[in-house]
Amino acid sequence: MVLRISELFAAAIIYIILHTIISKLIATVRERGRRLPPGPMGWPVIGALSLLGSMPHVALAKMAKKYGPIMYLKVGTCGMVVASTPNAAKAFLKTLDISFSNRPPNAGATHLAYNAQDMVFAPYGPRWKLLRKLSNLHMLGGKALENWANVRANELGHMLKSMFDASQEGECVVIADMLTFAMANMIGQVMLSKRLFIEKGVEVNEFKNMVVELMTVAGYFNIGDFIPKLAWMDLQGIEKGMKSLHKKFDDLLTKMFDEHEATTYERKENPDFLDVVMANMDNSEGERLSTTNIKALLLVCIF
Repeated sequence: MVLRISELFAAAIIYIILHTIISKLIATVRERGRRLPPGPMGWPVIGALSLLGSMPHVALAKMAKKYGPIMYLKVGTCGMVVASTPNAAKAFLKTLDISFSNRPPNAGATHLAYNAQDMVFAPYGPRWKLLRKLSNLHMLGGKALENWANVRANELGHMLKSMFDASQEGECVVIADMLTFAMANMIGQVMLSKRLFIEKGVEVNEFKNMVVELMTVAGYFNIGDFIPKLAWMDLQGIEKGMKSLHKKFDDLLTKMFDEHEATTYERKENPDFLDVVMANMDNSEGERLSTTNIKALLLVCIF
């Protein structure tokens, strides 16, 4: 019985290896037939991952000198095209913008950004256009920035006063923290008509830790993003951490959302960004924004 189990296990390993090699060879033949840009061959399964090293931008710059301004390489089992000159980048970002507008799916978009429901990861289409339109008109556009200039000036004053008070008390001033809280309060007033964090304390520290964790987790190298067939295994435990962090952010956003909705009547003469978005949940073009879409938009804008 022991022998049979070991034989079955060995056969399974051999099958997986052969299947992977044959699939790689077939994919390589097909890719060559599509006249792809030049680039390194890479290895089965891992592709050119081993060539990127600890500083991928430096490795890619060296490859560009050898293969040209537009090159193709496999990163894991996923194909990637790299544009390394301004003209090459312009071709992708402007000339062929529509063809390359969608971002590839990854664990961050799935587990942090409400399954790619925000403006950054949402697929190009009517809903994405609506989110962009609302953001440009009421938050990011020139007129919107001018309208909220007083908010930025006031928050700058609050930040300088906090720094002065801390110096008077002999406390250390961490500029990065001050800027984080000031930025959060600026965006909070534009979006929610409230300063998110007024005084130092447990809540502020928790927020700072969440933001740091979000930026850290989003920058992790996740094997599942580059070898999708292994994603379900979560070999590094990254996705588990993302799900836990998402729960914290969702609880915070839900609380903000509910508090804001309860005071809508107070802002009829001066609606904030969230008021405008909620008023456009059902717009004239027939596109509907769900609560999840709005939470995802808040997550991107605030954090």
